[in-house]
Amino acid sequence: MKTYEGMLLVDPTIAAKEWNRVTEEVDRIAKRHGAAVLQVNKWGERKLTFPVRKSARGTYVLAYLSAPEKALGKIKADLQLSEIVFRSLLLTHEGELRRDPPKDFETAGPLPPRTDRPPFGARPWEDRGPRPPFGGGLGGGPRPMGG
Repeated sequence: MKTYEGMLLVDPTIAAKEWNRVTEEVDRIAKRHGAAVLQVNKWGERKLTFPVRKSARGTYVLAYLSAPEKALGKIKADLQLSEIVFRSLLLTHEGELRRDPPKDFETAGPLPPRTDRPPFGARPWEDRGPRPPFGGGLGGGPRPMGG
């Protein structure tokens, strides 16, 4: 049996109103495949970058499972089929179990602006130098048809 850490993105309305339903769903999936739930912690609700299942917000849940290696694929498949869980990521865990979210979890805002591209409205292609006149390439202008 190995310890796995799972970050789950769950439906925020269910997590807010029926937290027991979320923990029961994780427990049901784990027990179905011979795993044990060590702990389930709600980290908080966040605005998502893009809608997931027509929802603009999601609740992050950290779960720790003790499961046989063979069961991990089946647990992942069941989490994908769950109506409560939007997304999931399961990783092998070593060390202490984390209970609280990181300090910057609640205050994390949008990504900083990109600096590797020109700003909107800039035209980097305008400074390439003069261009030949239209139709003045190789072979002259347009050719007559049919002859």
